[in-house]
Amino acid sequence: MNDANEILERFHRALIEEIQTQRPEYLTGPFTVAEIYQNLVPYGSHRDRIGVSMNGDYEDALLRLLAGEGGYLVLESEPALRDLRAELGTPNPNTGLYREYAAVDVRLNQAYLDLVAVSVGDRQDLSREMSAGEPIPMAHLAPSEAALEAMAIVPPGVDVFQDRAPVATAAASSACQWCRAELPARDNLNFCPFCGTDLKVVPCNDCGEELEPEWCFCIVCGVEVVR
Repeated sequence: MNDANEILERFHRALIEEIQTQRPEYLTGPFTVAEIYQNLVPYGSHRDRIGVSMNGDYEDALLRLLAGEGGYLVLESEPALRDLRAELGTPNPNTGLYREYAAVDVRLNQAYLDLVAVSVGDRQDLSREMSAGEPIPMAHLAPSEAALEAMAIVPPGVDVFQDRAPVATAAASSACQWCRAELPARDNLNFCPFCGTDLKVVPCNDCGEELEPEWCFCIVCGVEVVR
């Protein structure tokens, strides 16, 4: 089993390779979160390249990438970013939470694609080199600090929101597990007033199937219920 940082790097490298092959316009443009796990780097066909053996490990890696770990990806929604980061801070994070933000745009962090020195033709050579040779350390792909400053790019690991006023987040128990809306403080609250879902029913972390509170395993996919 590869360590978490190596998995993130391999996931990011696989994503770049697929983008260069399938959708080169995504090197500099946005694409949706759904495109990552549905088309570009789906679990079934890429788990060996990423270095994971279970779907849960794949979900954990993608959740961390979208939350900004490693500085590889830039999520273009501050509320979504804060929600994913808050989820990672919980004892048992819902690793499939990113599916709720399937339509949110995300970009490659251009700090890992030297836009000053790498032309489109060079990127094609880079793709062939990455596919045929040894893994290329991400540090070798990053431009200099001067180039980053000239391009107004946020370096990896820097929280672009850290200087802004903090946004209050509701406790996990006060948010609907289905639509994530903040729930009113009512003793007789049985259904979500925003989406109408029975609050006594919880979603499966893996497939989203409705589960009864006392169930220990999902009746559809068999995944153990995480409480």
